[in-house]
Amino acid sequence: MTLLFGLFDPSGQQDLPADTITCAVHGSHGVCVLTGVAVADTTGLFNVDAPLPESVDDQARGLLEDMPIHAIKVGNVPTPEIASMIAGIAADYSHAPLVLHLPASQAPTDNDDEDQDSEPSVGAVLELILPQTKVVVMGANAIERWLNDEVLAHLDGNGGPQAILALGADWVLVTAFAQRPGQLINLLLGPEGETIAWPWQPVGARVQDLNGLIATAIANHLAAGLSVPEAAKQACAYASLVATTAFQAGMGQRLVSRLPSKAPSTP
Repeated sequence: MTLLFGLFDPSGQQDLPADTITCAVHGSHGVCVLTGVAVADTTGLFNVDAPLPESVDDQARGLLEDMPIHAIKVGNVPTPEIASMIAGIAADYSHAPLVLHLPASQAPTDNDDEDQDSEPSVGAVLELILPQTKVVVMGANAIERWLNDEVLAHLDGNGGPQAILALGADWVLVTAFAQRPGQLINLLLGPEGETIAWPWQPVGARVQDLNGLIATAIANHLAAGLSVPEAAKQACAYASLVATTAFQAGMGQRLVSRLPSKAPSTP
């Protein structure tokens, strides 16, 4: 079983309940802890109503005490207080590998208040959750944004994916990473200097972000006992497969069908 922390996204793009479908495809039962209710459609995320941190803690611990949880996936974390609760849970249940999806932005797309911190939970996630993480999954665009915004500027010269390892994660998978001009790869870096790369398959115009889907697939593979490199390889193959099923559901991004027409395959 895989424990999923995330928003309820009514558009079905990310987090809950979409991640439960990814779990089912991979033969796992996904159990859910709500970190917020999103107002969203295929064009963007407009608002998040976050629950009380105590309710997040109560729900997660109830599930963990009732069921054998073999992996944990963390998606959107809307407040520092919820990040702190998740960090405490991860510390108490460290036997379950934690996979963290770090999006380029967790802020609503219509936040026009320049005086308001648009990423209130990023620092808490990096400081409290990331050091307990087995695998971090993020797009290259997320690292570029955080470096430009000086979120990672205090790491004494560590840049790119190495910055995430410097914060304490065991492994980091960066998708669509520019190995050289015109050549993009999925790059996996490990704790012993491992560097593993696979070709990045272009997903087409306006296809939804697939990194949360990849993170959920990795969590399920780790729950089944696969090594991190094999779990990441199979998860990227699954993402490439379902990207071919993308369809225009609304006026915004094209969504993928998480139930592929054939079983996920590894190239």
